[in-house]
Amino acid sequence: MWAFRPDPSPRWDLLEEAFDEARYQWQQRAFFFQSATLLPGQVAELHEERLRAFVDMLAHGSSRVAERLLLPSLQEDDRERVGVAAMALLTSEAPQGLTAVLKELREGAPERQVWVAEAVSLSERPGLASALVSLLGPKGPPEVQAAAMESLRLQGQPPGGDLLTRALAHPAHVVRLAALRAARRWPQDAETGLVRQGVASGAPELRAAALEAGLVQAQRPVWGACQAAAEAPDAMGRTARLLLALGGDDEDISRLVKRLDTPALRADVLWALGFSGRPAAAEACIPWLEDPVLGGRAAEAFCAITGLVLKDDLLREREAEDDPLSPLEEDLRTPLTPGPDDALPLARTAAVERWWSEARKHLRPESRVLGGRLFTATSLVEALETLPMRRRPPLALELAIRTGGQYAVEHHGWLHVQRRQAAEARGWSGGASLRPFATWMSR
Repeated sequence: MWAFRPDPSPRWDLLEEAFDEARYQWQQRAFFFQSATLLPGQVAELHEERLRAFVDMLAHGSSRVAERLLLPSLQEDDRERVGVAAMALLTSEAPQGLTAVLKELREGAPERQVWVAEAVSLSERPGLASALVSLLGPKGPPEVQAAAMESLRLQGQPPGGDLLTRALAHPAHVVRLAALRAARRWPQDAETGLVRQGVASGAPELRAAALEAGLVQAQRPVWGACQAAAEAPDAMGRTARLLLALGGDDEDISRLVKRLDTPALRADVLWALGFSGRPAAAEACIPWLEDPVLGGRAAEAFCAITGLVLKDDLLREREAEDDPLSPLEEDLRTPLTPGPDDALPLARTAAVERWWSEARKHLRPESRVLGGRLFTATSLVEALETLPMRRRPPLALELAIRTGGQYAVEHHGWLHVQRRQAAEARGWSGGASLRPFATWMSR
């Protein structure tokens, strides 16, 4: 009699299908995280649970799976295949998986290094941080150092003050940018003078990152630089306008509202005003509710402040004429393909004005609200767990600034990690740091 023996051969058809599904989920990750309507819990269920399940299936196959499917995919010129292969190799317990991924991070083509770093930053493999720190040596290629620094930040693993200081002074743009982002996460490890130097950099994205890091360090001169940059049309200006909305006083908000008169800045200003929580900002959004290009963004900002839910007679149906091409002088950055704004509900101006005429009677002009609720430490932390995905990064930045970096929610990380990070902040009471930034920043 023959004994029953299961076939040990891998089911390549199922593994290829799992790889394709994981590749699709990895491709869609940016869409989910930029969604104007999906909530964190929905993205965790629709995207992350599926992605992790397919990666686990690939990771826990035999060594033949790695040799035939994962290792060759790591060498391809395809972002999603490289990312999925790197995640699966890092998830597996086999040491050769870690070796292969780190080799590609060190020696691969620049584009593949970026793709591998995206996967490395999400890995929860024990001991990975020490391997990444070893890539921060002074003789390493700048792209490798930057990728390692970014991965450490997203994993919540501090590189240490010495390495961070050296990176902040590095001659390469990419290393300084990664270091400034790390300085926002670990402000106590970063030299304030080096962070402040970034504000004067020639690259707008470096200046923007320096603004964020400098404010987490409570540097008063950086707040002054933020106020001065509010009219710039570049990355620093966009960051400055958002920061003014998050932490400005009445005069700052008034200046921001006036920038609605500048067509090239209008979309950015509406976005920023939605985080200000000020009645005056909500009022300023109303004239733009039926704008054919910016109506959705104006409605989003108004509702984010007031807590209004657009339904029934408040809701305006989206028609073909609501989606014209933006005039060149109106906004050169308006995309020609559908984006997150296209999913936003539109408002009927007359109905909103009627609602607002009563609702604003219950708000003090100087008050700040978040979704119609008084702005508090509790409401800020709760918003990180309940608002649509694309509205969470600015609030994570605000939490970092108001807590001096004590609480950080890395909005590119796994959502179960973000939930844990937000939960750690629930004991924070806010106090004086809930006031406008200028009233308590003193360094």
